[in-house]
Amino acid sequence: MVSTKRLVFFSLALILTSVPSVLFADFLWRLGFSVPKGILLGLFVLLMGNVAWGATHAIVGFALRRIDRRSGRIEGSIEDLPDDGSPLPPVAIAMPVYNEDTVRVMAGLRAMYLSLEKTGRLESFDFFVLSDSTDGEKWVREEYLWSLLCRKLKAFGRIHYRRRKTNTDKKAGNLLEFCQDWGRRYRYMITLDADSVVSGETLVNLVRIMERNPDVGICQTAPRVVFGDSFWGRLQQFSNRFYGPVFMAGLNSWQQGDANYWGHNAIIRMGPFMDHCALPDLPGREPFGGKILSHDFVEAALMRRAGYEVWLAGEYEGTYEEGPQDMIEHAKRDRRWCQGNLQHVWLLFSRGLMPASRIHLANGIMGYAGSLFWLLFLALGGILAYNRERSGLTLLPESGFANIWELGIAQHAVLIAGITFGILFLPKILGLVDGWVTPRRAQSFGGRCAVLGSVLLETFLSAIVAPVFMLYHSGFVVATMLGKGVTWTAQKRDSGNGVHFVDAFRAHKFHMLAGVATCYLSHAISPAYGLWMLPIWLGLASAPFVSWILSKPSVGNWLRTVGLLLSPEERSRPAVLQSMLDGMRELERMGEFSETLTDFERAIVDPYVNAVRVAMARKGGASAPLPGDLANRALKRGASELSPDDRKQLLNSPEALLGMYDRVWQEDPDSLHDSWTQAIGSFR
Repeated sequence: MVSTKRLVFFSLALILTSVPSVLFADFLWRLGFSVPKGILLGLFVLLMGNVAWGATHAIVGFALRRIDRRSGRIEGSIEDLPDDGSPLPPVAIAMPVYNEDTVRVMAGLRAMYLSLEKTGRLESFDFFVLSDSTDGEKWVREEYLWSLLCRKLKAFGRIHYRRRKTNTDKKAGNLLEFCQDWGRRYRYMITLDADSVVSGETLVNLVRIMERNPDVGICQTAPRVVFGDSFWGRLQQFSNRFYGPVFMAGLNSWQQGDANYWGHNAIIRMGPFMDHCALPDLPGREPFGGKILSHDFVEAALMRRAGYEVWLAGEYEGTYEEGPQDMIEHAKRDRRWCQGNLQHVWLLFSRGLMPASRIHLANGIMGYAGSLFWLLFLALGGILAYNRERSGLTLLPESGFANIWELGIAQHAVLIAGITFGILFLPKILGLVDGWVTPRRAQSFGGRCAVLGSVLLETFLSAIVAPVFMLYHSGFVVATMLGKGVTWTAQKRDSGNGVHFVDAFRAHKFHMLAGVATCYLSHAISPAYGLWMLPIWLGLASAPFVSWILSKPSVGNWLRTVGLLLSPEERSRPAVLQSMLDGMRELERMGEFSETLTDFERAIVDPYVNAVRVAMARKGGASAPLPGDLANRALKRGASELSPDDRKQLLNSPEALLGMYDRVWQEDPDSLHDSWTQAIGSFR
């Protein structure tokens, strides 16, 4: 049976789609209907439905938050109930990593460990760092800092580290292997990303929610984006934090127990996950077929098919993640997500899936395919406008519905544009009103004036960069359909000094050329059409400069100083985030004894690091035999002469590691390369 909330939600979405679509159909009819215009109408209805879908979330979410301030929370919530002290079942906290910033990973883990310790519930939780790192230097750093952290916290047996030799099926395969080896020991698994931080109180609360609601298979939190330093990072951070509550309230109004899973900052009931959520192989070859790249949506759908509910804890605090700091890194992440989401086409009509699960899969597909449809809509509209102008004929409009209101063609077009843009920007307007009428919430973002300025700035820049991502996503969709897969790379999360202008120009030169061409062609059709296309060609033509400016942490710091794009976590930093920052400083101080020493050299000259790497190499089983002169060549010519594969071979060989350690400490320095003599000197 369809609930009242769902009926209201989908009815409103249908109305918001239908009204501008009917007006646009009438407009095309008055111009003289044809097959190309029929295609244009089909694209408009599809795109308008996507826009109306987002606006409906904002409208319903805004209304529910006015009626019930707790509307974004899940049913069965126990956040406000005191902990009764009852024992918790065993819980595994799994953090897959892939060539990440190891200090950041271990600092986040340390913060969660200490936060859990304060709750008095630490004994129920075990941490697992599940490494798929392929960089030999990263192995050394991960193992060393893991052992360092375990010694500091006295957490051996509580914090575990495992690195796979073969990265089968990427992150999904990493978690699958963990579940196969360790899953039956735990009732729940909390999945994290390498940049995730969750407070101890929230971790305990998630377990208590699952204990209270045995029909729930997954409970997904809504992570707050934090530590945005660059202009772009601060824009994404503000958008996530400011508009998020309204959107989450609207989302929960219709999905209820049919929520989605985003792959991290979520708790999973281990038994049904292992029994029912094994990922199938898709027909055909990668990238469109083969192994499923975006596993989380599919796992949520399979959990629902098995009869378990999936919840979204939309307003739960204490859950955090980081995001890309510039447009280029954001696009790289989108490239991976695009390929993964497009694969879900195979699953849309799978047997047994819930209707809501199909909606989630379709919405994920449209998140990227929609850009290609927008591009086709603009291109076809431009061709039709050109043919109209080239004909030189006087426009003789047909009669239509608009004649009832005595609307001219120009007035009709303006009406459609006004309604369309109104629906498009409605979520931002309602988000602004929601913050404005809630004094405490507005104050957490710097006050009402700061909120107004931040929303206006974010809205303007979103409009400027939208055409760039339209072309990015369109290219990603086409590349995937042509069989061009994406490589698996680590996400860059620090802003550094921003993107160099030359790199920004190289990354966006095609966008700039497309903008110049669009400007020329649209003005060639007519000056009025060129003005109409201004947001498109201006955003594309200015892409290199905008991308360069948005990547700058100096601009981000200035905005923070003047009080724009603030977030509550900046104005009052949560204890678990401060603990993470403190941990980063502590681990950097403890783990770095020389800036001139590489991690590979450290694994040779440092007795403790060498012992840890030898132990881990032996634990990994027998290693392939080394070329006879590899270790000798490393000592005679220096580590810099070795290829990455050579280094990995040495790091995987306990015998080579021990032999090289003995030689650098015992042999005559004159018989070794100068770099080893310097390494010994740095260590001393």
